[in-house]
Amino acid sequence: AHRRGQYPGMKLLFSIGQQYHGTGGVQFAWQPMGSYLATVGDGQRNMYIFDRRGQQIAEVPLLSSARVQQLEWDKDGEVLAILQSGELEVQLYNVVLKTMTRLETQAKDGPTFLTWAKALPVLAVGTEKGSLILYNKQTSKKQSIAGKHSKRICCGGWNSENKLALASHDKTITISSAEGDTFDQLQVRSAELEQLRFGQAKTERGTSRASDKEQTLSVVLPANKQTASNSLLLVNLLEVDCPAELGFLEQYGSIKSYCWFGGGYLLLGFSRGIVLVVSSHKQEMHEELYSAELHGGGVDCMAYSHSVQKAAVAGRCSQGVAMVKMVSMVDNYKEITGERLTLRPEELRVQQLHWSNDGQLLTVGMERGGALHCYLTKLSALATACETRIVYLSSLREMTIIDGVNQELPKIVLSTDVEPAFVALGPKHCAVGMNNRVWFYSCVTPGSCELVNEQEYVGSVEVVSLNATHASVLIEGRVYLHSIEPKGPGVAPETMIFPEKEDERSISCATIAGIFLIYAHSNGHLQYYSLADGTEVNEFRHTAGLRAIYPNHAGTRVVMVDQIGGAYLYNPVNDDCLAVPDVPGSIEKVVWDAADATVFVISDGTSLFPYVYTQVAVGGSMVRRLGNLSLGTNGELLIDPVATPIPHGHSIVMLYDGSICTQTPSGVISTQGARLKSHDNLLRVPGDPADREQQCFLQNLSLNRFVAAFKVAVALDSREVWMALGRRALECLDIASAMKAYRQVPSPGMVQFLERASLIEDRQLLSGHIALVFGLFKDAQSLFLSSCQPEAALDMNCDLMQWDQALHLARSFAPNRLPDILLKSAVQLEAKGEKHVALQHYEQALLPEANDKEAQTHNNLCQAGIARSAIQLGDLARGVTIAKQLRDERLCKDCAASLESMKQFTEAAELYEMAGLFEKAAALHIQDLNFEAAAPLMKKVSTPKLHQQYAKAKEGRGAYREAMQAYEAARDGDNVVRILLDHLNEPQRAFQIVRETQSVSGALLVAKYCEKQRNIRAGIEFLFLANQDDEAFKMACQHDEMEVYEKVLGDTEDKKRHIQIAEHYEKKNMLAKAAKHYGICDEYSTALKLYLKCGERELDAAIDLVAKSRNATLIDQLVDFIRGDSDNVPKDKHFEYKLQYALGNFLHAVGIALMIAQREEEAGNYKAAHALLLKTYRDLESQKLGVPMDLWRQLMILHSYILVKRLVKNGDHTNAALMLLRVAQNIQRFPAHMVPILTSVVIECQRAGIKDQAREYACVLMRPENRSLIAEQYKRKIESIVRKGAASQAEPFKENTAPCAYCGMDSLAESTLECPQCQNISPFCVATGLRVLRNDWAACPSCHFPARYSAFQACAQAEGACPMCSAPLKPGDVQMVSDVTQALETAKQLLAPPMRDV
Repeated sequence: AHRRGQYPGMKLLFSIGQQYHGTGGVQFAWQPMGSYLATVGDGQRNMYIFDRRGQQIAEVPLLSSARVQQLEWDKDGEVLAILQSGELEVQLYNVVLKTMTRLETQAKDGPTFLTWAKALPVLAVGTEKGSLILYNKQTSKKQSIAGKHSKRICCGGWNSENKLALASHDKTITISSAEGDTFDQLQVRSAELEQLRFGQAKTERGTSRASDKEQTLSVVLPANKQTASNSLLLVNLLEVDCPAELGFLEQYGSIKSYCWFGGGYLLLGFSRGIVLVVSSHKQEMHEELYSAELHGGGVDCMAYSHSVQKAAVAGRCSQGVAMVKMVSMVDNYKEITGERLTLRPEELRVQQLHWSNDGQLLTVGMERGGALHCYLTKLSALATACETRIVYLSSLREMTIIDGVNQELPKIVLSTDVEPAFVALGPKHCAVGMNNRVWFYSCVTPGSCELVNEQEYVGSVEVVSLNATHASVLIEGRVYLHSIEPKGPGVAPETMIFPEKEDERSISCATIAGIFLIYAHSNGHLQYYSLADGTEVNEFRHTAGLRAIYPNHAGTRVVMVDQIGGAYLYNPVNDDCLAVPDVPGSIEKVVWDAADATVFVISDGTSLFPYVYTQVAVGGSMVRRLGNLSLGTNGELLIDPVATPIPHGHSIVMLYDGSICTQTPSGVISTQGARLKSHDNLLRVPGDPADREQQCFLQNLSLNRFVAAFKVAVALDSREVWMALGRRALECLDIASAMKAYRQVPSPGMVQFLERASLIEDRQLLSGHIALVFGLFKDAQSLFLSSCQPEAALDMNCDLMQWDQALHLARSFAPNRLPDILLKSAVQLEAKGEKHVALQHYEQALLPEANDKEAQTHNNLCQAGIARSAIQLGDLARGVTIAKQLRDERLCKDCAASLESMKQFTEAAELYEMAGLFEKAAALHIQDLNFEAAAPLMKKVSTPKLHQQYAKAKEGRGAYREAMQAYEAARDGDNVVRILLDHLNEPQRAFQIVRETQSVSGALLVAKYCEKQRNIRAGIEFLFLANQDDEAFKMACQHDEMEVYEKVLGDTEDKKRHIQIAEHYEKKNMLAKAAKHYGICDEYSTALKLYLKCGERELDAAIDLVAKSRNATLIDQLVDFIRGDSDNVPKDKHFEYKLQYALGNFLHAVGIALMIAQREEEAGNYKAAHALLLKTYRDLESQKLGVPMDLWRQLMILHSYILVKRLVKNGDHTNAALMLLRVAQNIQRFPAHMVPILTSVVIECQRAGIKDQAREYACVLMRPENRSLIAEQYKRKIESIVRKGAASQAEPFKENTAPCAYCGMDSLAESTLECPQCQNISPFCVATGLRVLRNDWAACPSCHFPARYSAFQACAQAEGACPMCSAPLKPGDVQMVSDVTQALETAKQLLAPPMRDV
């Protein structure tokens, strides 16, 4: 009949129907503490009392069947006041005594309203005529106060300070004391007042702070002529004369119900379904903080619970169905849709709503059908766990046991006889209880639940704990231990009491874990009692009193919380007690992980702080807090502690492999989703991104789960990961896992070390070696000294060069190692500057007998140390003598350095020389002015500074040649130049040195010398090198040696200087040179003018100038000059071609080139035309531009003609005939030599057997216009060919064929360049003129034109030059091209694209 939302807390607890209330509406009232519910139906004569489960407790007859207007309990919940319509008496029912008394009023002045005081046992009753009756239930005294109001009292209420407000139809509101005295009165505009309540007004704008006192009165005013809807009046008891009236929009309808909540806010429900939130602060009360339409059919009533901070709003939907919606008053007033209640349509509407004080129960009274429904909205947070099983309060008298890990296991439900105040869970039993009684139930399977024991104790129970067989109960500082199930019917279990002394009640906490009873005293003693042996098995004394203990399931670890807030982990196996680091300020609970016995969390009520316990580690056991993880530079695991927040009001019940099981404030168990932040990436899922796999690895590593970490590391497979795994495994002394990791690094040295370490059985010794690997030297020494091999500490100090500590340890247990340690200690002391102690250690380290090589080496090192120390301490003779005796280069060097610092140069130089440091020795001899001793060493010296010092000394003595040589060795060019000029008179050598070194100072010396010697040209050069530009220019002008200056100036972009040179040349009428320098200075117009004055001989320079300037005016000027427009003297077309090419007008340049070539051909200058076309072709190719077909074809025809002479000379008449035929087809291009060329065609075709073509061209020659031009020596032969040709039937000539280089077409004549199949034009061979073949391809290294490899090789051997470009060619230069694809593609692209100007 009732539907509830998905929210597990909304549960129908019970319903009471028309069998009690009839078919009308219901009035009800809960006791303040929520134990009893009083109900009465409209028109019913009996009232009923029910308990919290809906069970009837009592049936109370009333005066009549008149409608009950009010039911109200007093503050203690003992007396229920009942007001019935039309009755002159108020009925008072005492639920404790089960008696009914009647409070009488005067005739015709019956009661209309009643209310109990909030803090006093006083009942106020208002009457029809405005009188007030005060009744004290304790004294049974009744006080009547007439005239409080002049008309009917309609509503009223008490505040928490025992002030009574009454509203009457006389349009007044009175404020009275508990004695009935009126101390304030307010006149209002209407008589029909209703819903008078007190609230805590808001005191500060923009905050949620409210006064602690109920100083604000609120009442609903009905609508009037000015307002279409009713309003809410707010009256501050401190300012009664200044009330505030809140009016609302007409479309909201009338106020049906309202309530105070939060820090001075009001929630109002309207008849048109609108719910509104406003503030009671004066400056905010006219602002709507929230507005929403919750019920389409209007709001009927509302109730607010301070405990759960929810409002229940009852109303009807647009279809008229009654509904109750829950609104969260702390979550932006959102409706909690999962808690929506939909009621029966026949019950019409909700008449009354009520929350219990603790917010557990919501009671709904309906208008029809006598229906009353009580819902359980939340439960007390009562839950505990045993391993993975959880027991929690699922109803008021119902406990449910579930498995927190396996949700598929069936639930076990226990019904209890009481509402439990505490609960305990064991492997087989569940205990519930309250006060001093405990009920024990078996709870192995759902079908075997039964009560097995019930115990009553002598005091209030504080804590109950269970194992499989026993229960421990903590009561007032003592622990009661007994078996859970009695041995037989009627036999009470035997109980043991701890402590045994009667007067001791010091136990602060106790629990059973495994087979142990563990309890702690307020003085800090922790004791273990074995249930198996029946005796105390362990005791630990803590420094402070203990207030809570939390053992793991087996009792082998226990977390202790002392009275000063510290937490400690105690291990009874090895008696370790470790401080838990970084504990929160308040410890509410500690929970061990049911899946991992090394992990536990500490809860402070808002967050969970995870920890991991490592029993075996380097240096001993440890507890680390978990959190965000990363790796250090050396692979160490870095942990940034982080807490896992839990929702507000939740408490942790169980922890399983990082998954958190909590209980909500409403008592619901949440078993899914939440995980510790330290475990949120613990499980690897295939396909996870790399960063998540990295965190998965780190979290497994932090929990010491090396097998799982290894599997993830295989997927990550990085050196950093393997190093981290190896290091962490070593920290935990897991040698096997560490070896697996370091093999993957790979780190052979580490693996070998671990293989040796795996044989060490002493844990302290093993820990010491691992601490040493990690650089924890202090810890390593302590571990070594406490191990079975203390000498390892000596080895470590020796390796670390901690010689003081090593000497101390060696004197204790290894005196035989003292000499070696003394020697090494002396070396260190000497380096630190402690010379006296170092000398003593060197002397003590000497071995009395040096019989072997090792001992001799040891003594030599000691003697060397003695020599160094003696010299540094001033005993020079002893030190130098020992050094010379040992003749060790290193020792001699060190001793010499010491002597040098002491200004003992002679001895120092001698030792430097013995050490092979000739430069140092020579420097000291020179410094000591001992040049004779230094002279033999100078050849072995390369330091310039020494040579310079030596040179100065020689120069001072007049040995200039030796001084110059020394300056050369010192690379001092300036002094070399000076000596050569001033003393040795070798100027040319000085000039050469300055030119090579470009020395400015040297150049200045040479310039001055040249000026003295009147060597003007050299003087100009060296003045310029000396940066004396002005002087050099001046000298060049004076002596007319500008060419010298111009040469040394080069291409330097000094425009000012170039202008000066240009002006100089212009004055001298050297126009071309002047133009050159004007051009360098970008004076293009002036430069071009001068070039044109020079005429045709400087046109090339003028073209370069104009191309550089890109000035259109200058270009036009030069074009006019070349064409003769300016001087009527046309210049050679070659200049115009050069100009167009220089300007990038390649298309125009090609046209000019073709025109020039044609002119040359007409003049018979075929080689000149060939050279011009070849140059144009290569210019275009160099610019990566396409070659026009006309250019290529004309070049090909000319080259074919030029090849004929070479081919005839080589006897290749067939090839010569083919080339001539190619020329004959374009004979119009050769007008000057048409007849000789055709004559050659006829002769070569006749020789080659190409009869048809010979006769054809012979006929052409016999034409009248040609016949007279035939050479006499060939005329008869040609006539014979013509005459015989008609009669002969010779076979037609068959030319050799070869495949096309592009498409491979067969039967293509070798002289044919264009393929009819693929339409591609094949390159022609520069040696034969025939088509180049794929398998016989070469290219000229100079012009890059292709050729047949075999023919080109023969050409190189016979002529030594390329037939195309005439460049020198050797047979070795000709290379076969194996892959011609790129060459063919280049040739194709060269001819294919159209050419354009740039």
